Amino acid sequence: MKHNLTIAGLFTAILFGAYGCSSTEQQNMLSDQEKKEGWTLLFDGKTMNGWHLFNKGTIPSAWSVDSGRLICNPHAKDVKHGDLVTDSVYQDFDLHFEWKIAKAGNSGLFINVQERPELATTFSTGPEYQLLDDKNVDPDYLKNPTHRAAAIFGVVPNNSNSMPKPGEWNQSRILQQNGKVTFWLNDVQTIQVDLESAEWKNLVAHSSLNKYPDFGAAVSGHLAVQDWTNGVAFRNIKIKELSKAQQPAESENIDKTIPGAEKLEFTDTIQLQANENMRFDKELFKIKTGKKIRLIFKNTGAPSNTAMAHNVVILKKATDIADFADAVHDAKNEQYVPASVASLVIAHTKLVGGGDSDEVDFTISEPGIYDYICSFPGHWGTMQGKIVVE
Repeated sequence: MKHNLTIAGLFTAILFGAYGCSSTEQQNMLSDQEKKEGWTLLFDGKTMNGWHLFNKGTIPSAWSVDSGRLICNPHAKDVKHGDLVTDSVYQDFDLHFEWKIAKAGNSGLFINVQERPELATTFSTGPEYQLLDDKNVDPDYLKNPTHRAAAIFGVVPNNSNSMPKPGEWNQSRILQQNGKVTFWLNDVQTIQVDLESAEWKNLVAHSSLNKYPDFGAAVSGHLAVQDWTNGVAFRNIKIKELSKAQQPAESENIDKTIPGAEKLEFTDTIQLQANENMRFDKELFKIKTGKKIRLIFKNTGAPSNTAMAHNVVILKKATDIADFADAVHDAKNEQYVPASVASLVIAHTKLVGGGDSDEVDFTISEPGIYDYICSFPGHWGTMQGKIVVE
């Protein structure tokens, strides 16, 4: 693509000049440990080897390499425009990449793209990890949360608090295994959905993508980056393909370890009650990773100055309950959740007396089994429960 260097160089200055230069040192490289773990670079920082224009092959296009960056100039002339796709097809994988977008820019990275002559676009089949300058786009555009960066565009909203950093490199991750897809933006999980579930099919049916019969139907395919508006740049694109043996231990077996969990429905609200009987009215819940959960706790004991007070403390995975109880035993002035144990606590309510209540929101990003207790001295022995996170 030597004939396109002038266009690419000018566009790079426009896209990156205002933000300063970024050293190519240590970019687009794998460590020895990453190589041992099976990671592969999808972009070497020098060429576009391994990529081609969707349905057009390796021809000159608006895509080029400049200073260790894979860039797209959507305003380039006398070249072919279109999305760039990987030569290879991927099914179960862990994908990491960094991206920077021009002011008010809009692009995307697609997974499970099917490439056939009769398919005109990548987005007619592949779910899109939305790449967007959230801060500088028209606010009306973001009234639909499925338009936010790190959403599945048009289908699954990003309801997290994560937002891309304008004019800086952002880190993204996509994990796909057994049809389940999870997105992260700058280390915050933004969405998780099972592409083989009824929930996904319903979301697609009620989205603007429902006009494409093959959209979101595959759980393997090409990866693609989008030629859209105002330009985008990528670097450090790396992938690890996951065999069954390599896949992280996931939540699919958690139900089997907790009796009754397999019968539970997922919930977004955990409502608990307790009184002088010193037991929670419910001892098992099931929630999804990355979902904001509302915990509502009410002490149903009779209101009085002598009524038992209780709280709900959700502990991080593998926290020893007895050791935790010993550590908080004397922390009356801190409602038995002292700052010294903050690293062991996901969320907690206030200590509430008879007739009172409290509520708090929390999110858990890692699958597993989490205990909750009342941390008032002596209560934890009978006031316990578990949250299964999948």
